[in-house]
Amino acid sequence: MVEWDGFDIELARALAPVLLTVIGEAGKLAMQQVALDPSLFNTFNAAIQAYYNGRSTKVAKDINDETEKQLRAELSQGIQAGETSFELRARIEKVFGAALTYRADRIARTEVTTAQSFADIEAWSQSGVVESKEWYTALDERVCKFCRPMHGTVIGLRKKFFKKGDIFEGDDGKTIKLDYTDIHGPSLHGNCRCVLLPVLIAED
Repeated sequence: MVEWDGFDIELARALAPVLLTVIGEAGKLAMQQVALDPSLFNTFNAAIQAYYNGRSTKVAKDINDETEKQLRAELSQGIQAGETSFELRARIEKVFGAALTYRADRIARTEVTTAQSFADIEAWSQSGVVESKEWYTALDERVCKFCRPMHGTVIGLRKKFFKKGDIFEGDDGKTIKLDYTDIHGPSLHGNCRCVLLPVLIAED
């Protein structure tokens, strides 16, 4: 029997320093965006520690929960079909293989983008020269029906674009339920390529 709780803890431990590294590098770049010394970005404040520890725990649990669900479904189908132990093992390998390849890649891209947005907001808050943030898309043919209408949206630096549970309508009339977390910036969805831009405090 797989000890999923142990997997959660080990995966969270592996993710936390990765997220902190992403936040550190992204925060320095965000400082440079507003013409400040990147070394001014403080990665050791309570908000950043709470983010990377909490986010790594949440992501690890969700990854393993999804893997467990897929594994149970595959084994149930195989058993009902009367498959041999070799065929059942192939199903197990398929689930874990997916978790280590395309699922892992999608999750990594999404979490890096989300951590970058968090770092942008933290750095710009520390800078004292940014009052708002602007959602910016890639402006190409690959921009999706949900990100496209977000382009150019400006809100306060600490405001949420969406609350957890909100339903958002894309420009084709279809909707998406944003039920994973509050949205302070990209990612809006898996593999989101959007970014945030700083809106500086207007000079008198």
